[in-house]
Amino acid sequence: MNLRKFFAILAGSLLIVTSIFAQQSSRNQLDEDVIRKQLAEIAPKALDDFNAATEALDANDMQKAADLYKSVLKQAPDFAPALRRCGGALVQLGERFDGLEMTKKAVAVERSPENLISHAVTLINSGPSKRQPSDAEINEALSLAKEAVSKGKENDFEYVATLTQLALLAGNAEVFEGSLGLMIVKFPNAPETHYFRSLKYLNDGYFSDAESEISKAEELGFPREATAEIRDIIKAEKSNRFFGLGDLVYVPFALVGVWALGLAALFGAGKFYSRKTLKSIENSDPNDIHGAAQAGLRGAYRKLITIAGLYYYVSQPIVMFLVIAVAAGIILGFVMIGTVPIKIVLVVGFVALATVFFMVKSLVFREKIEDPGRVLNEAEAPELWKIVREVADAIETRPVNEIRLTCGAEVAVYERGGWRAKMQDKAERVLILGAAAIDGFEQNTFRAVLAHEYGHFSNRDTAGGDIAYRVNSDIIRLAESMAKSGTATFYNLAFHFLRFYHFLFRRITHGASRLQEVLADRVAVFHYGADAFKEGLAHVIRRDIEFNAIAGAELAASINAGRKMENMYAMIPQTESISSELEGKFNEALTCETTEDDTHPSPRDRFELADKIASQAAEPLSGKVWDLIPNREALTAELNDELVKGLNAFYYDSV
Repeated sequence: MNLRKFFAILAGSLLIVTSIFAQQSSRNQLDEDVIRKQLAEIAPKALDDFNAATEALDANDMQKAADLYKSVLKQAPDFAPALRRCGGALVQLGERFDGLEMTKKAVAVERSPENLISHAVTLINSGPSKRQPSDAEINEALSLAKEAVSKGKENDFEYVATLTQLALLAGNAEVFEGSLGLMIVKFPNAPETHYFRSLKYLNDGYFSDAESEISKAEELGFPREATAEIRDIIKAEKSNRFFGLGDLVYVPFALVGVWALGLAALFGAGKFYSRKTLKSIENSDPNDIHGAAQAGLRGAYRKLITIAGLYYYVSQPIVMFLVIAVAAGIILGFVMIGTVPIKIVLVVGFVALATVFFMVKSLVFREKIEDPGRVLNEAEAPELWKIVREVADAIETRPVNEIRLTCGAEVAVYERGGWRAKMQDKAERVLILGAAAIDGFEQNTFRAVLAHEYGHFSNRDTAGGDIAYRVNSDIIRLAESMAKSGTATFYNLAFHFLRFYHFLFRRITHGASRLQEVLADRVAVFHYGADAFKEGLAHVIRRDIEFNAIAGAELAASINAGRKMENMYAMIPQTESISSELEGKFNEALTCETTEDDTHPSPRDRFELADKIASQAAEPLSGKVWDLIPNREALTAELNDELVKGLNAFYYDSV
């Protein structure tokens, strides 16, 4: 703290304060009685002059007071009270040298707190000359005031206030803060306490607090001529700086407020675009195959997803701050009420630290992305590759570079490569073909579904999506880590943030996904007809429901019987009751309504839209998809082994 700068800037005000301390102190009558008794014993005839001199001093009649005190000193030359009071009056009259000699003599007679503080004030009071005290005088006065306060006068407001002022003048931060602390504790409602406190706040950069303290001092009677310069400095400092150093305390909370508004804005934008997408799907021309009318909406959605994805990572340090702040607040609350339950404090501290650790870990360590399933090269299924390339030629887009067989019932595509390669349409294209979906899949309907997937390529849907995948993956990984460590608690703000952001990001990305699916549907229907597309989509949905049921039932049966799991790709629902249940789920899946949480429009809506599209003639194909893959048994056995390993690992990890 550089307190000396206030002496240079506020010299006039500080001297006003000095005179206030010297002249407006109320006299303690008990102390006055003791002084008069001492004088009566030494020089009883001087008592009347002493009383009259004191009355004149209190009435600010310095000349009369000095003359009467001199009369007293002729009769009692070493009477310290008369020496110090006469010295103070002489300084006020401009006779500084004579005044200092008298107060100095009083100290020589007795180093009492009264004599010490009187000489200290006289040293820095220049009287009418407005002379600035020297550094030596200030330091001497500070030393005298410290001695006076140390001799049992710490409860005397005038002494402590004088010590605080002298420490300010000397630039002694340690003494200033110590004496100011004493004033705050013992004299909290004194205007001088608020005055000096404002100087400390101003020096530390807390401009708003400094201004508040000055106002309190003025309300309690502190003269405005002594605070005017303080207000000018505060005004100047505020104009020079956007905020002071002290205002930095509020910056994190301001950032949290702005961050919260950003979340609200993202949520509102997500709902707006989600609803706009649904309306766009309903009102757009179904024969606009490439979605030219939705180009603006798709571009806006792409930007929104990018912003929302980046916002998740920007949110991490803010959430970490809030986690630590909440934990610290809980612990501090216990400390303030005087009870510190060790167990609760340890649990809260562990949850906060573990949460921050997992959040940092999720940002630093990236999950390795592995391609699903196994590659089905062209030598293993040349006829399948032929159809795949024919569909690409029909849609006039690049064919896939790789087909990967997976254990499930999915049919999907993605691009593999860097961001630049994707933007330049040079990334490798991959088709995912679930073995469970192939069973019973007609080549004609498969071709329509494949055209839908190529529609994503031609519409450049797969060129982006990296940030959406990464954010979803990071959210899930972080949530799983918190769940496993036991930190996914109701009082963990980070866990609730993850839940909310996953919901928010899902709403945003799923709205874009629904639009992409509709446009890809148009490509498929235009080239291969609504019937083939609808049958293909229904087949994939049915096989997904059936295979999940088969896998779950076989896992349970094998565990109960203690046997090895059979090849699930060769199984069909075994009983009429199971088939009836699955048929009900299938019908429900086909007829459900589209919601804002869906990645795809409902099959019912997609079927209705497909019927509105005018398609070109395409010669139908006959046969099953498995007919195009010669080594079916070997492939399904291989995939079944992988599936069994995965199911067993999941089951035993869960148990």
